Order: sequence, then structure tokens, then C-alpha cells
Amino acid sequence: MADGDLTLKLDDYAAEKLASKAEALGMSREELASVLLDQRLFDYDDFDWINGDPRARNTPKPGLNEAGRDWAVVRPEFLALIDKAFGKPE
Repeated sequence: MADGDLTLKLDDYAAEKLASKAEALGMSREELASVLLDQRLFDYDDFDWINGDPRARNTPKPGLNEAGRDWAVVRPEFLALIDKAFGKPE
């Protein structure tokens, strides 16, 4: 067996699901099984991330830190913008 080759025995349910999903995606069963295993076995801790761990990105983007405003205040501005862009409804 070549390095990386693996033979898996699936029960009838798993084999049927794999076949139907692979067909729907236009992939072979082997390709889909490989993709699904890669996704399931992926571990962020196995890699050095250049810009830091993507799981830790919870910082707001610049310019989006504005506090929220009440809809009653925003609505007239919003409607005026729509009227300006598209004209007033008839």
C-alpha cells in the first residue's frame, strides 16, 4: 500500500450516504471521503499562523465601532436617503 493509501469499510448507511452526496457534488466517493476526513481531522494547533490564530479574531474592524442608534432616529434619515436615490413613491 502506498503512503497515504487507506481502505475503509463502511456500513451500508454510511456507504449509501457517501455515494449519494458524492454524486450530488460531482465527486468520486474517494474524493469526498478524503475531503470529509481532512475537515474532520483538521486542527488549528497543528499550524503556525502568520497573522495569529484565526479563531482569536474577535476585534472589531476599524470604523465599525460606532455605537448603535435607535431606529426611531435612524428611520427618517434612511427614508430620506431612499427618496433621494430612487425618488418618492407615488
